[in-house]
Amino acid sequence: MLEKPLILCVDDSPSVLKGRKMLLEENGYRVLASANGKAALQAFISNSVDLVLLDYHMPGINGDAVASRMRSVKPDVPIALLSSDEFLPHAVLREVDHFISKSEPIASFLEKIDHLLCLHFLFQPLDDLMTQNGVADGTTDD
Repeated sequence: MLEKPLILCVDDSPSVLKGRKMLLEENGYRVLASANGKAALQAFISNSVDLVLLDYHMPGINGDAVASRMRSVKPDVPIALLSSDEFLPHAVLREVDHFISKSEPIASFLEKIDHLLCLHFLFQPLDDLMTQNGVADGTTDD
């Protein structure tokens, strides 16, 4: 059985983080929640994360700086930057795979999450997928 994708959600607002976590879990995803950039980096390094949803405006360290550090550790994991700002500087957006406005309708938000995960799995090396699913030698029991 395939394991559900693991999404790391990062937001300094407890209510936003709780709501996003509930929404994603109700739609079949496993979710790790972090309230700041430092905790997010630890969770990212310690877990096999399939997607990161990262708030841009956070105290201490902004989302683009966190994304840059995540990229240096695991460059293949997609990162979406979320903000209530409608436009962010191009230098900020270069660090991430996608920008999602916090005012995005729920259906559109979920479509974007699904799209990013599909791309991640599509371009993931076959050996990585087989290891994740417990297939050690590439053979199946037919």
